[in-house]
Amino acid sequence: MNDAFDYVIAGAGTAGCVLANRLSADAGVSVALIEAGPPDDDPAIRVPAMVAKAIGNPRQSWGYSTVPQRHVDERVLPVPRGRVLGGCSSINGMVYFRGHPREYDEWRQPGWSYSDLLHYFARLENYEAAHTPQRYRGGPVNVIDIPNPNPLVGRFLAAADTLGLPRCADFNGGDPEGFGPRQAAIRGGRRESGVTAYLNPARHRSNLEITTDALVTRVMFEGRRATGVEIERGGVRRVVTARREVIVACGAYGSPQLLQLSGVGDAAALQALGIAPLLDLPAVGKNLHDHPAASIGARTANTESYGLSWRSAPRSVLVAAQYLLFRSGPLASNVFEANGFMRSRPEVDRPDLQIIFMPAHRNANGHWLPRGHGYGIIFVNLRPASRGSVTLTSKDPRDKPAIDFNFLSAPGDIDVLVRGFEVARSILAAPSFVPLAGRETSPGPEVRERAQIEAHIRQSLVTVHHPCGTCRIGDVVDTALRVRGIDALRVVDASIIPTVIAGNSNIPVNAVAERAADLLLGRRP
Repeated sequence: MNDAFDYVIAGAGTAGCVLANRLSADAGVSVALIEAGPPDDDPAIRVPAMVAKAIGNPRQSWGYSTVPQRHVDERVLPVPRGRVLGGCSSINGMVYFRGHPREYDEWRQPGWSYSDLLHYFARLENYEAAHTPQRYRGGPVNVIDIPNPNPLVGRFLAAADTLGLPRCADFNGGDPEGFGPRQAAIRGGRRESGVTAYLNPARHRSNLEITTDALVTRVMFEGRRATGVEIERGGVRRVVTARREVIVACGAYGSPQLLQLSGVGDAAALQALGIAPLLDLPAVGKNLHDHPAASIGARTANTESYGLSWRSAPRSVLVAAQYLLFRSGPLASNVFEANGFMRSRPEVDRPDLQIIFMPAHRNANGHWLPRGHGYGIIFVNLRPASRGSVTLTSKDPRDKPAIDFNFLSAPGDIDVLVRGFEVARSILAAPSFVPLAGRETSPGPEVRERAQIEAHIRQSLVTVHHPCGTCRIGDVVDTALRVRGIDALRVVDASIIPTVIAGNSNIPVNAVAERAADLLLGRRP
């Protein structure tokens, strides 16, 4: 690896891949992209339906978990994050979703309204079925409608119709309120990640150097100017110099961790760990939040759902052959193919509740391949008020940070989830599901009272992996994503998002990184 570049990017996740492509497009600019994890060579990354297996591979995950969540029965929750080239874009659910336009406007940051970002959504998108002014072709990220969703999806949407819940024809065409099929970042039956969309087309450039299995341990400074990063690779530490800027793109957990390791954060907390403070910036690591979710599930003898059983074995053989020969069929799907966005209460001004249909049984042992048949619903609080933090546990960069979402600390957060439970149970009890003769197994039909429902939610609550806010724009970084009080240092990833997008966050991070590239290069949109 060379010792000096114009730009050094710490983290080759979604944002890092976008930046590496856009910055290195200028032949006069040299770029180093540094990733702590391995190359994205796990076959499970490529096959969309093997997403659970990709997430579960410890070789490509940071292995994070939360501190005990005091409002969630003191449970420690797993927090999967991609430690692999492509980051979470290499292990996520591939859902293509922009978010509600009003959410960006509420950031109240110049240059970051929805109308400002719409150009970047247009730039990144390749939706071949585009037929409205809000959708685009020609961008690097391929978008599809799942060609043949599971038959149970039709039952789910019919149930929503029965309950009078509106349909949404295109969740990315403006206001996403309603129910309908999802779109996915899939190309030719394979996952579309930051690597496939942005990095692979740029690998041939002589001015781009990609390094994997290299942990960035700290940012280097001269005074209050970032001059490079220290990396550890193969047990050896060395410094990579940035002539222009260092860009931290380590995600909502990794970016505040790296800043704090480098002396940027709460000065008193850093001193207590033996880290010399460079800049007292207490907002670093604060404002952590994500979407809390819980679920309801049922088992059935019907074999329409995704799953493996002796009765569905012949079909499973055909499914495997269909994918191997044609890259099509159920294995070319991201499994959770339909959802809805709705308001938990009439007075809410836009959706705060997401209802995600699962056309498969979830194994109790967590195995990625559904064994047996079933279906269920994940219900998600899209606009939680609870806030937590990411803090260091030591000055050793190899030690995991303390991740505390402080889930359900805001009293109203559980009310949204209780409403989600009620909607989910009503959908699964609708006439379209009656022929399946499903048996509710989680939590079970005996759970009826409010206290029982709340207990189930606390016992089953999970994060849906959309963390943000820990280097919030306006507090930690300015509107050009420069760290306040530091020269030549920016943060570009989900950590700068002040309020979580009410839905899947990967595509918004792509748009953030696209805009950041223009800011770095001094280009107007």
